[in-house]
Amino acid sequence: MCCEDRESVLRSRFAAAVVGSVVVTRVRGEVAGPREWFASSDPGTFMIVLVRGGSVVVEQDDDRGRIRSGEVGVVDTGRRHRIRYGDPCDAVVLTVPRASFGPHADTLRRRVAERIDGGSGAGAVVAGVVAALGEQVDQLPGPSGARLGEALTSLLVAGLCEAAPDPDDDTVRRITAYALAHISDPDLRVDSVARRFGISPSRLHRLFRGRHDTFAAWLRAERLRRVHRDLRDPALSGRTVAAIAARWGLYDPGHLSRAFKARYGRTPAQIRRQSPAGSSRTSPAPARREPAVFR
Repeated sequence: MCCEDRESVLRSRFAAAVVGSVVVTRVRGEVAGPREWFASSDPGTFMIVLVRGGSVVVEQDDDRGRIRSGEVGVVDTGRRHRIRYGDPCDAVVLTVPRASFGPHADTLRRRVAERIDGGSGAGAVVAGVVAALGEQVDQLPGPSGARLGEALTSLLVAGLCEAAPDPDDDTVRRITAYALAHISDPDLRVDSVARRFGISPSRLHRLFRGRHDTFAAWLRAERLRRVHRDLRDPALSGRTVAAIAARWGLYDPGHLSRAFKARYGRTPAQIRRQSPAGSSRTSPAPARREPAVFR
């Protein structure tokens, strides 16, 4: 854990694992909290804390809450925070990239230092899954478990983000659901989505700005993330880069290569060659409306 000092680590037991982009940490024992306020060098994460025994005090800016056994708390690592573990303590902590929550990140941010009941409703579902991850921390799949990590993030969105409504959240949720359901359609663009929901393109951008970025930037990131995941999947090694990109509505090879280079530092072809999928490559399968070869 990033916020304990050396003495704290020596007096506690830690076990950590990775599930896709989510880090799962089990903390047990006597853990003294930090004396100073802490601000992460990586502001792009949330910590979801499930307390299984003892208590944890979460201080976030001017908010303060004591999370007791059976409850869940949220920490935004991009803001000043301090975590004080009880004596003794048993907790499971998920560290999740902020980008994984997309337009729901601001909703989750409003729940920092709040005591979320892990014994009923959606909170009980979240608490049950997080507790199970803590029990199986030594058996988790690692970075290759991308789909499990995505499913876990979706569960956190459903269980934690929908309980703090915002006037525009329902509209954003409906737009997000529609866009994800049609993400493979190359005609899914700002103007078509705005028409579908009876709003102007500028209104669509304003709804997403502050939650993530503009709608166009969010949609591009979602498509690139899926292409990147599939390029590394050995089960899809028989498909060409063009076929995988077309599956997610991307048909311009030059644009895709530039976008990948900017986001991942490598071209799609380089990612394919350096991944497990590259070592088990078979003959390419034909693709619908397949464009030129990606470089």
